[in-house]
Amino acid sequence: MKNKVLRFRVSSLEHQIIQKKIRKTGLSMSEFFRRLSLELELKNTLTEDEIEGYKTLSKYADNFRRISNLFKLGDVTGMKNEMLETSRIIKNHLEKFK
Repeated sequence: MKNKVLRFRVSSLEHQIIQKKIRKTGLSMSEFFRRLSLELELKNTLTEDEIEGYKTLSKYADNFRRISNLFKLGDVTGMKNEMLETSRIIKNHLEKFK
């Protein structure tokens, strides 16, 4: 049962920095300081852009796995189509960075 309270003072700048770090983890302030103090793992939550990036990488991995399987099967036509499709997807995503 958690019934003890700890308090400490920080400057305004320190407070802003701490709040920003807490928001990145998605934890409550209590849980953040508890984990920090007990040297437990602190993980930042992913941003929407990072989540989208991981989804894109997952799609690429699937496409390259398919291409690899087509190499194994000797399916030249299917392999060509998969490579062209993967190339198109990559090109479309790279357009977002221009």
